[in-house]
Amino acid sequence: FARQTLAGLNPYCIQLVKSWPLKSELNPEDYGPQESGFTTELVQKLIGSSITVEEAIAQKKLFVLDYHDILMQYVEKVRSIRWTTLYGSRTLFFLNSDDTLEPLAIELTRPPMDGKPQWKKVYTPSIEHATDIWLWRLAKAHVLAHDSCVHQLVVHWLRTHCCMEPYAIALNRQLSTMHPIYRLLHPH
Repeated sequence: FARQTLAGLNPYCIQLVKSWPLKSELNPEDYGPQESGFTTELVQKLIGSSITVEEAIAQKKLFVLDYHDILMQYVEKVRSIRWTTLYGSRTLFFLNSDDTLEPLAIELTRPPMDGKPQWKKVYTPSIEHATDIWLWRLAKAHVLAHDSCVHQLVVHWLRTHCCMEPYAIALNRQLSTMHPIYRLLHPH
């Protein structure tokens, strides 16, 4: 899962954790409490006693794949469609001593809706109950779906095709095929 995050479809969105605790920048009146479900105690339990959370951040060993604020704005609209669901997600990774990323936890969040308060749950790879492994796998599936959607819509379409389209149109409308700039840009 961690290797797929780095070497897969969309390695651009994983970021170094620079401040703790993680917080949303969305309006708490609309989307519920801003604090992440990743508590210092939970993360400390997951990374072990060899390093503290503060030391991990200082040594640049804690990373996050944060689709919480991007997706929370669309959760209510998507969930209003029958048989569909969507959550905002955050995934926390730890850089081990052998320089491999280890997924620590996944947080799935749903904003307050239909008269219910904000729903937030953290999933970890630890197996305390029989269903934990399946819940962890389903949480990973949500994150991978979020990663794929953000890649296709934001990274690929918006930051590539949408940005380049005006130049391609202007190139074909305004420059002669003999112009050196046309010859330079046309293959792209």
